[in-house]
Amino acid sequence: MSVSTFEDGLNCLNYKKGQVIFEEGDAANSAFMILSGSVMIVKRTAAEDVLLTTLKANQAFGELALIDGTKRSATAIAALDTKLAVVPAAKFQAKMDALDPFMRAWVQFLKHRILDLSSRVAE
Repeated sequence: MSVSTFEDGLNCLNYKKGQVIFEEGDAANSAFMILSGSVMIVKRTAAEDVLLTTLKANQAFGELALIDGTKRSATAIAALDTKLAVVPAAKFQAKMDALDPFMRAWVQFLKHRILDLSSRVAE
């Protein structure tokens, strides 16, 4: 996937290595495409931070909370100096609304499967 998949004209943000992009529990107003660098997705527990995945250029994250308006389900941290394209919630929602009902239901199913697997890893 690339930024052109979502359209040109997206704003970009730069993060330094170790900088938190968003925290688990935050309200979501955008998703992100990684233009350069990498991002760690972490589930925080009382005992430790559990690394769920590390994403790299041309991968997206932050979309789960936008699918149904929930809070962030994990923390995102820049693993390296990172440049992100910001996909505003309204633009993301317009793309979701354009899906037929079957595909919208499928996306919801996948979201819940991902959240279930993430919670099992963090246990």
